[in-house]
Amino acid sequence: MIGIFSKTIDSNLVEAISYSGLDFMIFDQEHGTLDLTTIQNHVRATKMGGMTSVVRVAENNHNKIGSAFDSGADMVQVPNISSVEQAMKAIDAAKFFPNGNRGVCCYVKAANFGTTEKSIYLSNANSKQLILQVEGKGGMNCIDDILALKGFDVLFIGPYDLSQSLGYPGQVDHPKVVKAIEELAKKVKVSGKVLGTFVDSFDKIKVFKNKGFGYIAYSVDLNLFAGICEKIKKEY
Repeated sequence: MIGIFSKTIDSNLVEAISYSGLDFMIFDQEHGTLDLTTIQNHVRATKMGGMTSVVRVAENNHNKIGSAFDSGADMVQVPNISSVEQAMKAIDAAKFFPNGNRGVCCYVKAANFGTTEKSIYLSNANSKQLILQVEGKGGMNCIDDILALKGFDVLFIGPYDLSQSLGYPGQVDHPKVVKAIEELAKKVKVSGKVLGTFVDSFDKIKVFKNKGFGYIAYSVDLNLFAGICEKIKKEY
C-alpha cells in the first residue's frame, strides 16, 4: 500500500486526492490541527474515490483512539509506542470485548448512526486495523515482545523520531539509523505483521517496497501541493 500523510483541513482536497488511485491517506492529529469534525468529513471524502482512511491520533489515549474509530476511519495509527504496556494499552482502546475495552456507542458514524444492526457493527469493528509506531530506543529494546502481541496489524517504523532517539535528529540516512531500521524490519517480517514506514523521496518508495515494506507513507499533502506550485513558477 502506498499513501500520503495529510494536514489539510479541506475535505474537498481529500476527495480530489481519493480519485488519484493512492491506497490511503493518514490524517495527522499528532502534528496537525485536525479536530474530530474535520476528521469525520475527511473520512467521508475518502469514500468517494475508494481510498482507505487512516487517523494518526495525537497520543496513546483510550478516548482518542476510540473516537477515531467512531469517526468511521478504516485504520488508526498510534505514535510513540515504547513499551509492551503501551502497545497493550493501544490494543485495549481499539478493540471491543473480548479483544479489548473500547468504549461502546452504536450511534456513531462508524455504525451508520445506529442504522447498522448492533451485533454486526461490533463484530465488524474488531476487524478494523490498528497500526503501532515504534520510533525510539525504548520500542527497539522490546520489539520482540511487542510483535508477539495479538490485536494490531502494522508495525510502523518512524524514521525521524528514531533518528532523534539515536542522537542524529533528522539524519534518516545516517548509517546507524539505517542499521536500526533494517534490524527492526527483519524482526517485523519474521513476525508476520505488515511493515510500514515514512519516506520523503521518490527513489525510496521502490527501495523500501523491495525490502518488504507493505505500508509506505510518502510525504505530506500540503508539502506536495507547495512543491508543484514552486515547479510551476520555475517553469514560467
